[in-house]
Parts: sequence; C-alpha cells; structure tokens
Amino acid sequence: MKKILGLLVLVSCALGIMGCSKGGRKITDRKEYNLTVASKMLPGVLWSCGMDYLTDVYAVKIGDSDKWTKFGPIPGFDYTEGYEYKIRIRETSYLDYSMGEPAWTEYELIKVISKEKKDSEGLPQNFIPDGYIVEEE
Repeated sequence: MKKILGLLVLVSCALGIMGCSKGGRKITDRKEYNLTVASKMLPGVLWSCGMDYLTDVYAVKIGDSDKWTKFGPIPGFDYTEGYEYKIRIRETSYLDYSMGEPAWTEYELIKVISKEKKDSEGLPQNFIPDGYIVEEE
C-alpha cells in the first residue's frame, strides 16, 4: 500500500511540475517567402541539437536578394542538381521551455514555382566559416 501511495504522490508531483511550465509549445513567428535555390549544393556548416556539423547545404537567395546564403533541409523539396529552382516555403518558429532545445524553426515547402536547367552564377566556394577548418602546416 505504501508503494502505491508513494507512486501516486510521485505522479501527482510530476503532473504538478509539468502544469507549472511556461505553457508548452508556442508558435512565435510564421511567415511565407520565396527562395531561389542554386543548381548545386555547397559544403557548409549547420547547427542542430546543440552542435555544428559539416554538410552540403542549399545555396539560396531569399526573396529579391542578390546574395547567396546557406540553407538547411526543406522537407518535401525534391531537389535535382543542375536545376535552379524558385520555390515558396513556410517558416514556423516555436518556443517550448520543457524541451532540451527550447527554440527552433521548421520549414515546409508550399510549392515549386519554377525549375530551370542551368548553372547558377555568382556562387561562393562554400559556406564554411573562416577558421572552422584548421589546415596542417
């Protein structure tokens, strides 16, 4: 009987603590915009789960920008190298203090506007920050 009572007290305390959290998952921002996705992916550094990692990233122009910038995975986007795309995506930012990583952003493909076979121009060599890779002497 003491074990059951102890378990009930433990469960009640856990539920009480969870009830005192900052309200659970909240959407802090949501927007839609167009991207131009370059015809090839480039080496870059992304941040996820509290650490940086080296991977191939999309080179994109956001909206009417003339500058290429890095962009991570876009769920639902079926990319083929050698084609430059114009796509529309939705960006949703979340906040949830009960999670290990309390703030994050998710992307979703809304539609592919165009897909043109071409070599994208003016691309940088990579999106690896200076000093990230130390060269041996």
